[in-house]
Amino acid sequence: MSCVSENILLQGLIKGDAKAFEKLYKKEYNTLFSKAMKVLGDEFKAKDAINEVFLQLWERNTFKNVTVSPEAYVMVILHHKCIHMATTDTKTRTKLKNLEISLSNQQENQPIEEQQEQLTKLKLATEELSEKQKVAIEKIYWQKLSYKEASEQMGVSINSFNEHMKRAMQKYRRIFTLESVTKNHHI
Repeated sequence: MSCVSENILLQGLIKGDAKAFEKLYKKEYNTLFSKAMKVLGDEFKAKDAINEVFLQLWERNTFKNVTVSPEAYVMVILHHKCIHMATTDTKTRTKLKNLEISLSNQQENQPIEEQQEQLTKLKLATEELSEKQKVAIEKIYWQKLSYKEASEQMGVSINSFNEHMKRAMQKYRRIFTLESVTKNHHI
């Protein structure tokens, strides 16, 4: 792209011109997709990352302070977005796995009455989940699917699926944490 047409594109982006955003999106999509795939290794996540970056750029109109080419700017933003997504995904999976191990270890050391009580609380907590959260939990813990397989079966992006799992686990954690706090206060 020549300096003149690059400047015209940047001016359009600064003004929030939808056609300029569309032109940048179409022109750079394949390059951005390749970059996102290298970092995330997943087609759905890569597409989500690109769309989230363009949505963020559109909503915040951050092109006002750009001193490099719009293409380079978008590439840097996408790189940071992909790194953040990969890190967040890893942390979420680790937390969920640790919670699963923790609950299973607690259960092995409990008398049958306490296990029944835990099971009752688990059922009550499950009733508080949204339908999508219940399905997500079922696919991961009962059907033993990967996050990618489960998200595909549910017809949602991997990020949406991660959000359903995260919120479900937060509800479980809240109920079981409140229970342990209550028990410790009574001792």
